[in-house]
Amino acid sequence: MNGLPLRVGVIGCGAIGHQHAVRLSRISGVSVAALSDPSRAAMERTASELPAAPETMSEDYRIPLGQGLDAVCIASPDAYHVEQALAALRAGCHVLCEKPLTPWVQELETVRREVARSGRIMAMTYQRRYDGAHRALRREILSGTWGEVTGIAIHGAEDWITPNAGTWRHDPAICPGGFFYDACGHQIDMVLWATDLRGQSVQAWTENAGTAVPIRIWGNAILSNGAPMTFHFVGDATAWRETIHIHCTDRDFAIRDYKPEAIVDGASQPFAPGSAQAGSDVEFIQMIREGAQNPAPVEDVRRVLRFTEAALRSAATGNVTEALP
Repeated sequence: MNGLPLRVGVIGCGAIGHQHAVRLSRISGVSVAALSDPSRAAMERTASELPAAPETMSEDYRIPLGQGLDAVCIASPDAYHVEQALAALRAGCHVLCEKPLTPWVQELETVRREVARSGRIMAMTYQRRYDGAHRALRREILSGTWGEVTGIAIHGAEDWITPNAGTWRHDPAICPGGFFYDACGHQIDMVLWATDLRGQSVQAWTENAGTAVPIRIWGNAILSNGAPMTFHFVGDATAWRETIHIHCTDRDFAIRDYKPEAIVDGASQPFAPGSAQAGSDVEFIQMIREGAQNPAPVEDVRRVLRFTEAALRSAATGNVTEALP
C-alpha cells in the first residue's frame, strides 16, 4: 500500500457488523470511511462508537462502493453475501465476508472466479482459523505424529430461538438452512479444516422446533478417509456450549467450549495460542498491507458448503446423501 490510511466500509450494521466496524476503527492507519445498512438507526449507533464520523452512510450498499474504498467488511444477512461480495470485488475492494457465503456451489464458483479475475483478497470469518490454539491443534493433527483420524463427534448447543425470533435468521428465504446453515458451519468447518478431510456421505434429520427453519439437526457421516463422524446441534437449548472429539490412532483431541486440548495419559493438556490473538479484522488488514497468508480463502468454503448441502438434502429426502467434491 502507499502509506495512506486504508479506507474501509462495513456493509451491515447489526450486532456483528457493529463489532467489525469498531475493531477495524481501532487498527492504526485504518479509517472506517463508510457504513451501509437498511436501518439508519443501526448506522448511527455504529458511527457513534467510531473515533471519526464515516464519510458516507447509506441504506444502499452500492453508494459506498463508488467512493473509492480500499476494502469492505460484509456482515449483512446471509442471502445478500454473494451479491455484495461480487459488487465489492468489481469495485476494486478487498473483501472480508461473514459466513456463510452461500448454500449454492454455482454461486461459490462465481465468487471464486471473480476473486481470481480481480486480483483482490477475499477472506471469510471462520473464527477458529484465526485462533492460535485451534491452529496449534490443526498442526498437531496434520503432523502425522498421532496417526490417522479414526473418528469425530460434535455436539453444539445454544439458544438460537430467543434472540432471533422475528428476524431474518428465521426466514427460510434468507437463511434456508436455519441454525445449521447459519451457525453450525463454525464447527463443521473447524473439523474439516483441522483434519484436512471432506464429507463423503451424510445421513441427517432436522426439526424446526416451531419455527420455519431447521433448529435441531443430528446425524452421521463417513469422511473421505473412511472415518465416521457423528453430529448433533441443538438450536433451542438454554445456553451456548460445545464439545468436539477428534480421535486419532495414537492420541485423542477435544475442544470444549472453544478451548482445544490434547488428552495425554488421561489428562487434559490445553493448547496455548502460541501468539497474540489478532482476530479476523487485524489479520485481514495484514493480508492487504503485508501480504500475510489468508487463513480462510473463499475456495475453502466448498468443503463446508458440500457437507451442509448433503446433510440438509438427506434430512429432506430421508436418504443417505453423497457429499459431492
